[in-house]
Amino acid sequence: MVRLYISHLIARNRSERTIKSFRSILERFIGFLGSKSVMEVSVYDIDLFLAHLRQRGWKPDSLYTAAVAIKRFLEFIGKKDVLKDFELPRREKKLPRYLEPEEVKKMLEVAEDSKEKLIVLLLYTTGLRVAELVNIKKSDIDLEKNTIRVKGKGSKERYVYFPPGVTRLLAQELSRNSSEWLFPSSKNPNHHIHYTTVERILRNLGKKAGLGKRVTPHVLRHTFATISLASGLDIREIQELLGHSNLNTTQVYAHVSRERLKRDYEKVWGAFSGL
Repeated sequence: MVRLYISHLIARNRSERTIKSFRSILERFIGFLGSKSVMEVSVYDIDLFLAHLRQRGWKPDSLYTAAVAIKRFLEFIGKKDVLKDFELPRREKKLPRYLEPEEVKKMLEVAEDSKEKLIVLLLYTTGLRVAELVNIKKSDIDLEKNTIRVKGKGSKERYVYFPPGVTRLLAQELSRNSSEWLFPSSKNPNHHIHYTTVERILRNLGKKAGLGKRVTPHVLRHTFATISLASGLDIREIQELLGHSNLNTTQVYAHVSRERLKRDYEKVWGAFSGL
């Protein structure tokens, strides 16, 4: 049944990361049940499993993902009745982490080649998800209109824009190889690079630049949204560019913008003690 559910996710074009995560969680859950059939599962079994994960050091966000994976799996196999009294764990309400433009500049300065620079710049100036980045085909790029056609969550297509300053690097990369992919795999040009390769590149660049913080593709996506909002882009425009189906998902950047405003205000007025 787990294999069937994973096939269901693949058929609906769920991201590679989601599929890998859900498969691992569900295999753990089945192992935790032991000899008990999944068709006999109760809400107490789910709670015991989540408590077990928490004791093993799983963080709130990871516990939430585990609960969602089990919930959707049980719904898929027709066990919705089990979930009647089930509540998803609370997630930590954290403001998205982002970089300052100066920090992105430092990463670009320590990049080893134009490919690494282009990866940073595209994530920084478009707000792409890492899965969207690695799936870019050359045919998706229009250098004259400065647009990239991307396929987001749920196979929804949208267009993102890149600034003229990125065009030269893009054109360079397009002419560099004969693959259909913008970023082909070094082992097999018929495939695109893996998202973990992008994660590793960013992590290493963050360390080499001495940023003292963990840099991920999602941090650069947050950076794009935060800077766009602070610079005057409308929240609904940012929603469109990020490919969010729900405006509430985008609203978190309004909180980030206010935090940033408060910090900048304190830089100017923090030392004021009266006239």
